[in-house]
Amino acid sequence: MSLFLTSFIFEKKEYDEEFYQLDGWIERYTQSIDGYIGMESYTDAASGRIVNNYYWQTRESMELLINNLQHQQAKSQSHKWLSGYQTIIAENSGVP
Repeated sequence: MSLFLTSFIFEKKEYDEEFYQLDGWIERYTQSIDGYIGMESYTDAASGRIVNNYYWQTRESMELLINNLQHQQAKSQSHKWLSGYQTIIAENSGVP
């Protein structure tokens, strides 16, 4: 059995109302996806860099979020709200 991890790494710029609306919608949608395990967030106190880790039971459940229209909209506008944005997707196949 595999477990999937999606890490979003970035520095925060100014968030506006549009960001909060999209972010709230995406969070609610993500939590409704069968196969979504959970999320944790870390902020480096020195640099302010944020790491959000999302955990998934299947690649298919993770791809539901990746291919979601609102998620794609937020990603295309991320330069307004985020700096140094990068995404890491990992599969852990050592999970029993």
